[in-house]
Formats: sequence, structure tokens, C-alpha cells
Amino acid sequence: MKVGFVFECQDQGPDELLYTQVAKDLCNNFEISQENISPLGNKHAVINDSALDVQTMIDNGCQYVFIIWDRMPKWGGTGKCDEHKATLTAKLLAAGIDMTKIIMCCIDEMLESWLIADGRGVTNYFQSINHLNPKFPDHKSKAEQTAPKQRLEAYNGRYNEYKDNLGILHGLNKDYSRAARWNDSFGEFVSAVQQICPQ
Repeated sequence: MKVGFVFECQDQGPDELLYTQVAKDLCNNFEISQENISPLGNKHAVINDSALDVQTMIDNGCQYVFIIWDRMPKWGGTGKCDEHKATLTAKLLAAGIDMTKIIMCCIDEMLESWLIADGRGVTNYFQSINHLNPKFPDHKSKAEQTAPKQRLEAYNGRYNEYKDNLGILHGLNKDYSRAARWNDSFGEFVSAVQQICPQ
């Protein structure tokens, strides 16, 4: 099954690398190709200017297109997922997009929020590269998942999303159940993948 992705990151950015990896880990039957991945560079472009890219993916044979963005930072907007989704829906409908093929994922508050929820990924990754750190705790609540990049930096002394995020993901060993349980928005992404995955 062909699926497409629209992200707010740059080409080969953390969002693209992690969400496509999670999708493949959860569904062996997904066909994800570079021509059906659109990193638009910022949230405004995702919400306001993604319709043409989405239609191209559908024309390419994608049965579903995931549109994924972080709720925060606001970047001049509201920081409210419902408002983001309403604007995006209006733009896609105006362009004649078949909304039954669209899966919107507004991540609360950002990718790293669910990435730190299950502390095993952070612990396994950083212990594998420097052997010094104590265990990174689970961050089960929404409050504990705020400012996740700062939490990672405080834990390890340094943090680079381009260098470290994929390693942290691999540290979870393809077990996304806790992160999905403790971060509702990531849980919605995981559920959507599982629901459409051909058996």
C-alpha cells in the first residue's frame, strides 16, 4: 500500500526520518518512497500550502496521506490543533482533495514530547554512546513532556535533534506502546497506521 507524508521539517529532517521509520516498523506493507514525502519546511506551509503536494501523492497512487506537524511552537499562530485542522481542512476541500484519504496528526506539543515519554529510548541511546548517564525517567504526563529538548539537554549536557533523535528512536527497539499510551497525539498516529495497514 502506497502512503504519502507531508511534514513541516526540512528535507531529511527529524520528522521525516522518525515518522516514516515508525510507520514502517508498525506496517511492513507500507510502500513509502521519496517522491511521496513532502518536507515543506514550516508549519504555515503545511497548514496553508500543502494541497498541491497532497494531490500529487494521491495521483501517484497513494491510498492515504499523513499530514504531520507539531502543535508548538506557535510561530505566530494559535498553538491549537483544532484551529490548525480546521484551516487545513478548508484548504484541502477548496482544492478538491478527497478527505477520506487524509490523516491529520497534530503532535502535542512536538515530536520530542512523545520521544521522551518512554525513557528507555533516551537511556539506551545515550548510554550506548557515552556510558555515563543515569537512567532517563519516563515522562508520562503532558506537563512532563513540555520543553522536551531542554529536558534532553539537561540530561545529557548536549542535544542535537538532527544527530540524536533517530538514535533515541532506535533505543526503543520498535516498541512504541508506552509512548503511544502516554502521549495521546502520538497514540493517534500509531492507531491510524495500525487501522489502515493491510493484513
